[in-house]
Amino acid sequence: MKLIRNMFYNTSYQLLTLILPLITVPYVSRILSPTGIGINAYTSSIVMYFTLFGALGISLYGNREIAFVQNNKYKRSKVFWELVFLKFITVSIASVFYLIFVFWTKDWTSFYLLQGINLLAIATDISWYYLGIEDFKRIVVRNTIVKLTTVTLTFILVKTKNDLGLYIFLIAFAALLGNLTVWSQLKEEVIRIPFKRLSIFKHLKPTLMLFLPQITMQIYLSLNKSMLGAMDSVVSAGYFDQSDKIIRILFTIVSAIGGVFLPRLSSLFSNGKKEEAKSLLIKLIDLSNAISMLMIAGVVGVSSTFATFFFGKDYAQVGALMAVQSFMIIFISYGNALGTQYLLASKRTKAYTYSAVVGLIINVIGNIILIPILGAMGAIISTVLTEFAVSLYQIISLRDVFSIKELTRGLLRYSVAALVTASLIYYMDSHMSISFINYGLQTIVGVSTYIIIIYLLKTPVIDLFRNFKRGL
Repeated sequence: MKLIRNMFYNTSYQLLTLILPLITVPYVSRILSPTGIGINAYTSSIVMYFTLFGALGISLYGNREIAFVQNNKYKRSKVFWELVFLKFITVSIASVFYLIFVFWTKDWTSFYLLQGINLLAIATDISWYYLGIEDFKRIVVRNTIVKLTTVTLTFILVKTKNDLGLYIFLIAFAALLGNLTVWSQLKEEVIRIPFKRLSIFKHLKPTLMLFLPQITMQIYLSLNKSMLGAMDSVVSAGYFDQSDKIIRILFTIVSAIGGVFLPRLSSLFSNGKKEEAKSLLIKLIDLSNAISMLMIAGVVGVSSTFATFFFGKDYAQVGALMAVQSFMIIFISYGNALGTQYLLASKRTKAYTYSAVVGLIINVIGNIILIPILGAMGAIISTVLTEFAVSLYQIISLRDVFSIKELTRGLLRYSVAALVTASLIYYMDSHMSISFINYGLQTIVGVSTYIIIIYLLKTPVIDLFRNFKRGL
């Protein structure tokens, strides 16, 4: 029941992250203009490289290692302090190099300095500890307060396109403040360990092993905006960012479900329960596939009108970008389940790393070829191909554990349901006036149609919901 409770907390929060941008993004897009949105996207993609080097894979590694020793207060306290000091060192080094970059570059220096607050936020982030002990409630409450505060201040303070710097500051400082608040709750969780008993650098190699796949994955997420800004324009980077923002908001629902599985899977593997871990992951894939295909159907159905309605008339190009990019949701769904959950929990880090490297190579080559020809659409196509390559590599690497049939059971039936649903939503969207009410009506009709079809087709997720009361 704890797993189900954590799923509820995490999914509730991710639903909040889905709803809030629906309120703020249209406002911010119109206030800051495509150029302002593009500058924010470009500068944040640059600082992301430095925050990744500072974080050094400690979030994933810490989550897993705390899960392994969550029932031993001394051991988990020791691991906690070792990782805290290690991250302080790595973030300090990353910050020095970032400041060198900021004062070396000629453009947007003030914006880069404000983005640098994200490095402080990374240094103080200990959410990995609470995730490791499966205390999702505490993190969800913290994140919810931070999100609501940020949204409120955005509407109060951001009034003109000249407030771009203020907007960047609000986002970064809210993250920092949110991270600081959970430190006061550590008194009951960990004990003080004498510094001489800590083995800080013994974690360096394993964190580096997780850092490599994490940084390659995050780099190709940021690389699209960086390469668009350099090879095309910051406006194209802004278009890409708006499309990417919507698609990744939708994917947070899938990742919320998967995010609670890593500590549980790690615990199962540490106790030698491999078959139970396999069964749990197959259930995760069934649920993720069902949700992912519904999301794809919804995006494709409304994309032709939604972009200008949501972002404003200056963002008409975003509609087509969203429709194409939506297909990566199903690929990321597999990557999240097989890579982030199973490969990491089972300590098959090498395969996880190689899949990320494959993705980075595909992304760079795809961008170099497609961006000069297609601009933002080229980056979108490259992104979809990248996620497909990553998930395919992970499927192949786990062929000794999962058969193709196990990993794709029900996928064809979900696809049929999605095709019918997308066609119906597109027809409604083409014949109805554009408004929130009509989009809501299309959502209700689309979701209802999809559920009815997957029920009639007897998909695996229906059996999963029938057994829900008995737990996963």
